[in-house]
Amino acid sequence: MAINRQDVLTSAIGVLDRVGLPDLTMRRVAGDLGVAPGALYWHIPNKQSLLAAIADTILADPALAAAASKSRMRWDRQLTGYAHALRGVLKRHRDGAEVVSASLASRLGTRNLHEQIADIARSAGAKPADAASVARTLTHFVVGFTFEEQTREAMAEAGAAAGDLDRSATDREFAGGVDLVVDGLRTRLPGD
Repeated sequence: MAINRQDVLTSAIGVLDRVGLPDLTMRRVAGDLGVAPGALYWHIPNKQSLLAAIADTILADPALAAAASKSRMRWDRQLTGYAHALRGVLKRHRDGAEVVSASLASRLGTRNLHEQIADIARSAGAKPADAASVARTLTHFVVGFTFEEQTREAMAEAGAAAGDLDRSATDREFAGGVDLVVDGLRTRLPGD
């Protein structure tokens, strides 16, 4: 069976969603495709590159692109909407935040993530350094928050979490954190 890079990514994301990041292996992806593990290396050189490609695929979600698109929406609402869209995109995939976090750490993928956020900040009049800082801060907040949230949910499913999950309280905590970042940028804008 002839496979291509997109076949590998589609299969890898399917495996990720079924079994999670700890059990995502090149061997399992190859088995899912019905090929020998060595066949994957023609398309993806190693697991870190696979994770980066998965992260880029996750972040190519149309909802995120729509949130980043130039619009008539005020910058603060657009930035808030982008943060919520990013959280939603990450939560659509089991361990999605962890995959994106690993990709950010390895610097092998996710190049557009910071740039999309910085573009929104620059459209508000932020200086380049402030726009870059907001992009990093908001990215780390959203990815880190969602990583912890997905970990708690997985632990609860396994019966290993103490206490019940209060999703509405979690949503409020997330919104409050995003508001703090947006309000912080507002204080650095010219004329504010």
